[in-house]
Amino acid sequence: MKKQAIPNVPETDSAGVKIMPPSIFFCCLISGITLNIFFTWQIMPENWLALLITGIIIIAAGISFMMWGHARFKSLGVNVPTDMPASQLVTDGAHQYSRNPMYVGFIAILLGLGIAVDSVWMLVSALPMTLYLSFYVIPKEEAYLLRTFGAEFKTYCKYVRKWL
Repeated sequence: MKKQAIPNVPETDSAGVKIMPPSIFFCCLISGITLNIFFTWQIMPENWLALLITGIIIIAAGISFMMWGHARFKSLGVNVPTDMPASQLVTDGAHQYSRNPMYVGFIAILLGLGIAVDSVWMLVSALPMTLYLSFYVIPKEEAYLLRTFGAEFKTYCKYVRKWL
């Protein structure tokens, strides 16, 4: 089945994000693990069980929220990669709580892992991910969505927060 083209939007138009967020996520993850191995910096080693349980809960919540958003994109036939055009604006499911549920998931996984393994470095690894998303990816995506969906996207932004 051929997808319907959006009027006045070229097929090649996209947010123009060249370095995909999953690549940066894995770089942050590997950096946090590497730093933790060579320069252990713990949060509270005496409370390891509480940290482990809390971290696992945060990781599970992050993965669930991320996959909820991803699954909704897939069920509607909307492209997930940020260098491909969007066929429609997704505003339901996880996207009714956050304009970026997949990015919230990435950050939650890094933070939850940092807590679960009692590593300040893993927590710190969430910072470059957050900065990359906040200052590179999201502005490009939002400019693209505004250009593509206009007033519909503006209205959506009024009611749904960027993060949570």
